Amino acid sequence: MKNVLDYSALVILLGFLTSCGYSLRTNQLIEGSLDTIHLTMSQPNSEFSRILRRNLELADVKVINSIESQQAHSNLTHELSIGGEEISTRPITINSRARAAQYEMRLSIEITLRVNEIFLIESEALFVDRIYFEDIENITGNQEEIRIITSEMRQNLVSQVMRRLESAVN
Repeated sequence: MKNVLDYSALVILLGFLTSCGYSLRTNQLIEGSLDTIHLTMSQPNSEFSRILRRNLELADVKVINSIESQQAHSNLTHELSIGGEEISTRPITINSRARAAQYEMRLSIEITLRVNEIFLIESEALFVDRIYFEDIENITGNQEEIRIITSEMRQNLVSQVMRRLESAVN
C-alpha cells in the first residue's frame, strides 16, 4: 500500500512539473529563428568572445566574422555588434584597519543587433555584478577568487546576450 502511495505521489508531482512548463535550460535558445549572424566585436580575441562564439555555434548559428564572408552569404541580414568588456571594481565595506574588506565587481558590455538598417536591439548595456571579500592574509587566494568570479560573470553575460538575441529575433 505504501509503495502504491509513493508511486502515485511521484506521478502527480511529475504531472505538475510538466504541466507548469518547467524545462531545463539548453543552448538551443535561438535555434531555428536565426541560422547565420555577422559578429562584430571590439575585442575579438577575448575570453568573452570565445565563449559567445561557442554558445552561438552550439545553438546551430553560423558565425560570420569578416566582411568578405558576409558578402559571400548574401542572405545574411543579422549583424550583432559587441563593444569591449569593461570590468570595474569599487570598495563596499572597510575593515578595522581602514582597508577595503568587501568589493563589488561589475562586468559590462554594449550590444546592438540590426537587420540591414533596422535595429532590433538599439545600443544596450548588459552587466553582471558580484560582491567578494578580500582576505589581506591570502593575496594569492584573492587573485584566484577574482579570476574564478570573472569567468563566471562572463558566462552569465553570454547567457544574457543569448536571451536578448532570442527575444529580439522571435
